[in-house]
Amino acid sequence: MKTIIKLTIVFPILLIFTGCPIFNCDCPDPVDPMISQYELDKMVVEINTTNVSTGTESLFTTTITDSTSRAQFCQIFVDNARFYDDESGYFFIETLTDAWVVAHINHDLIGTSRIDIEDENGTYFIRNMVQTVTYSGYGFVEYYRKNPATGLINRKMSFVTSIPSADWFIGTGFYGDPPSNYYTYNEAYGIVVMESTNTVAKGIGGILKNIYLGEQERIAFCRTFVDHIRYFENGSGYFFIVNMDGICIAQGASPELEGQNILDLQDTQGVYFIREMIDLVEKSGSGTVVYNWNNPATGSDEIKSTYVTKIPDTDYFIGSGFYKF
Repeated sequence: MKTIIKLTIVFPILLIFTGCPIFNCDCPDPVDPMISQYELDKMVVEINTTNVSTGTESLFTTTITDSTSRAQFCQIFVDNARFYDDESGYFFIETLTDAWVVAHINHDLIGTSRIDIEDENGTYFIRNMVQTVTYSGYGFVEYYRKNPATGLINRKMSFVTSIPSADWFIGTGFYGDPPSNYYTYNEAYGIVVMESTNTVAKGIGGILKNIYLGEQERIAFCRTFVDHIRYFENGSGYFFIVNMDGICIAQGASPELEGQNILDLQDTQGVYFIREMIDLVEKSGSGTVVYNWNNPATGSDEIKSTYVTKIPDTDYFIGSGFYKF
């Protein structure tokens, strides 16, 4: 599993550091490369899908082992983890054998096989997804479907990858032809981190509200879910969860902090960044905090931009960030 997960995040990062040759990016100037809206959307859906598949696989191999409980978990997560401002971003989970729907925002599809479904152009896009996951482990599939946010038929680019222990696959995508916007590295990474963190926050919130009700159960779930999630090619992307009193609930990169009160944790410049995060979440619900922190990929102290947001219906907030260029 870890090999597949690591490989699934290679493409967007190669895009950034090599001037986008893999996706034939239409960046305006190879000397000063920027990231187009199209490539940014591909980054968002790939990293989102990879993160959720990783967290789900961690649970399936340690905690949730029967198919009924697995399906219940997936449906609750999918129902809650919508992303993009118009909520057009959503997940679907199906079996690799005949594409029986395990979880989907359209509940009428649950328990049905989509293997013979055609898009508006007659393409068997679900078959293409199954083949992509079966033979490559992951990848993008293009097809045409109705956008739930607009009701219009649009091109859709979906990224799919496996949940190995269940022999299922998970996917999500984006619709239409994005506008010709371009972003700097820092702008693009900031958007990826924000969308990824919001997605996981919503999904975890739904699970904690409906499945794990006791405090110790919640803590164990959060730690298991974020433990193996790493994104960006160098693995510097990870999640942490803290409660509003400053107790570290889960820490993907530094598990030794779990259970500790980190309210007075300072960076190398003396910034009480946990206090800043709590203050930001209390006042605004979400936002970005910049501080200096050790990059687990390089071992160096670097400037980190971290997005934090409240996990719905809890006194927890979740954060993730990137090290600025």
